[in-house]
Amino acid sequence: MTKAYDIRIYGRVFNVGFRRYVRRFGLQCNVCGFVENDYDDDCVHIEAEGEEKNLDRFTLLCGEGTPYSLITDMKIEAIPTTGKYADFQEIR
Repeated sequence: MTKAYDIRIYGRVFNVGFRRYVRRFGLQCNVCGFVENDYDDDCVHIEAEGEEKNLDRFTLLCGEGTPYSLITDMKIEAIPTTGKYADFQEIR
């Protein structure tokens, strides 16, 4: 079953390679969507869509962070699937 999540990750997630990390695991987990810095909300914003088991693995990896990041909070909200993403992109 295909699902979609809006994910917001808070903490030390800027200038530590976090978006690149998220993109790499999005591609490895066969998840489509995007990752971007949201400076207004002081977080990394992710929209991800894929099969439930792939999406669950992806969100688990996102929550682990990078060696240089420090995650203080992670908010996951289910959103409607759109099918508009062809792969996983890092938005700069």
